[in-house]
Amino acid sequence: MGKLRELLDTGRTIILDSAMGTELQSRGCDISLPLWSARALIERPDVVRHIHIDNIDTGADVITANTFRTQKRTFEKAGYHYSEKGFDETARHFTTDAVELAKDAVMIASEEGEVLVAGCIAPLEDSYKPELTPDTDVLCTEHNEHIQNLVNAGCDMLIAETLTNIREISAVLNQLHKFDLDYVISITPRNEKELFSGEPISEALSIINKFSPAVVSVNCIHPSLVEHVIEHIKVLTDIPAGAYANIGDPNFKDGDPMRKTVSPDEYLNYAKKWKSIGVRLIGGCCGTTPLYVRKYSSLKANKKK
Repeated sequence: MGKLRELLDTGRTIILDSAMGTELQSRGCDISLPLWSARALIERPDVVRHIHIDNIDTGADVITANTFRTQKRTFEKAGYHYSEKGFDETARHFTTDAVELAKDAVMIASEEGEVLVAGCIAPLEDSYKPELTPDTDVLCTEHNEHIQNLVNAGCDMLIAETLTNIREISAVLNQLHKFDLDYVISITPRNEKELFSGEPISEALSIINKFSPAVVSVNCIHPSLVEHVIEHIKVLTDIPAGAYANIGDPNFKDGDPMRKTVSPDEYLNYAKKWKSIGVRLIGGCCGTTPLYVRKYSSLKANKKK
């Protein structure tokens, strides 16, 4: 049994951390595209570490390494080489750095070292432009490279998140099952029955059910939509559910801070409802901060003795 499944087996709610990208921005880091959150690994790694520590201090069971944009493709777009190395080596270097920063935070802030480090797997292209998704061969090759880098760096588990279309969901799953780590598959829908691409969530779940994710989650949607999506998903699968919502509409192109529309207390009220309908993994996406973690970490109550 993997480490995430062991946590799930306790019967309690598992607490995932809050957002990285928008929190880096709020702490004065440059998150301009195409590097986005990966730029902080180059310029401000200390801030990345401190965000992880703050999430652990406020109650997170799982912190997500800052690897949302450490794929080779990202560094190619930016034309950025680490120490005159190729893009492959640059991706390996910063993926490893990101995982090590998260591990450092666990050593510093977790008394018993029980906090898990999750490697983040993101869509290869813009999360909200599914029409840019590469063909299946490219998806499989590049996701495999990124997952291998995460595994080699020593992640405890993996999270494939903000997945918006069937082709990428299928490609990611076909690579994840080759590695011996628990993983979360997290989709981003446009409504309770459709992925952001417009494809049916039911079709995505028919594929996901052929594999063995520890959790099927939804992320980066407004918290008011989560309950409806989860209720639909629970009809389609027996896999434990997860949820981590955003709290507004980020505008990264113009560099403006996110306009936050949901307070920590309001988010907690949503999270209580998610827990009541059986959500096992609860976290925060864009705009959430460690203060939000402090609020929803109150939901981790043991059910087993």
